Amino acid sequence: MPLSNSWSKSFVKLWVSAGLSLAALLPVVPAVAQSVTVQLAQASSSLTLLGNIQHGRNVNAIAFSPNGQMLASAGGDGTIRVWDVDFALQGDDQRWMRRLIQIPGADRFVTSLEFSPDNRYLVTGTYNGDVRVWDLNACERDRPICNSQLVLDRDYVGVAPKVKFSPSGRWLAASNYDGTVTLWDWNSRSIMTVLEAETGSHSGERLDGRFSSLTFSPDETYLAAGSHDDFITLWSLDAAEEFERIATIDTGNGVDSVAFSPDGQFLASGNFQGVEVRSISARRGKLTIEEQSELAVGQRVNTLTFLPDGQSLFIGDNVQQVGLWSIEEEAPLVTISANEQHVRPVLNVALSPTGNLLASASTDGVIKFWRP
Repeated sequence: MPLSNSWSKSFVKLWVSAGLSLAALLPVVPAVAQSVTVQLAQASSSLTLLGNIQHGRNVNAIAFSPNGQMLASAGGDGTIRVWDVDFALQGDDQRWMRRLIQIPGADRFVTSLEFSPDNRYLVTGTYNGDVRVWDLNACERDRPICNSQLVLDRDYVGVAPKVKFSPSGRWLAASNYDGTVTLWDWNSRSIMTVLEAETGSHSGERLDGRFSSLTFSPDETYLAAGSHDDFITLWSLDAAEEFERIATIDTGNGVDSVAFSPDGQFLASGNFQGVEVRSISARRGKLTIEEQSELAVGQRVNTLTFLPDGQSLFIGDNVQQVGLWSIEEEAPLVTISANEQHVRPVLNVALSPTGNLLASASTDGVIKFWRP
């Protein structure tokens, strides 16, 4: 299905008719980007396991809500679970699950998810390339059914698209099977542009040419995307510059994950051997990117996130471990005992907007909560 300039005016409710209008399903929520001064916290040198929750079959993706009160998880069992963070930390299994959603069979399973800025919607990318928006206020109480709208219909199995909101919630980005990224304006629900790498789009046969990860700079100046063909691409988010591609970084190593530091000065990338950190600065219209440090993890790093201090990274590798690493010292900050680690590869880590809670998810089906 070709891309349209705006989302379809139809919506989907799985298996039952909801009788809702599009306005009821997707009201416009103002989200205006603001200039923010970031004050970095002191570097953390501790990591405490607070508890575990069991999603079920392997967990592909997790995300905290902007208010920090919910955590969404998606697994290979074809479900999305929305957890109440406080009850999960208390171990209250009678009240810790707010929503259970069964996705359409054709979608297979969710590969990434994000909360909307108002905490009401979940945006998901699925194995068949679809991007879907779920209304958490329109779920059935006794059945795993929620209203959803299909906003990008690709029907291309094995795509595993990534979705990402910008910090203010103004932009929504989703990677595509053909090595491009679709960028929406969330306020108007309209497609602003389709971004391409330096090599351009392709027919979808190149698995390594698809973007494996997306991240926005904190000030929303840039969007960065990493791919398994060794490249990180940066685009300007200035519409006046037509969302120009401004840099292509050849890392020489397949990129699984990318993340900006809280102050936007560093861009970290997880690759097949560890982590590389680069500084990014712009002066007088000139962008300068320099290698800063390299973390010799010794394993493929699937996922990473900066802590609020901007100097430490929480990572998950392809064996079974999470770790907390210092960028300056290029070394682990803590030693985590084997009985606290996951027992299979870690696919996703996330930092709560509160800044004092981390989560990790693994193919072992377990989600772990950590206090830095």
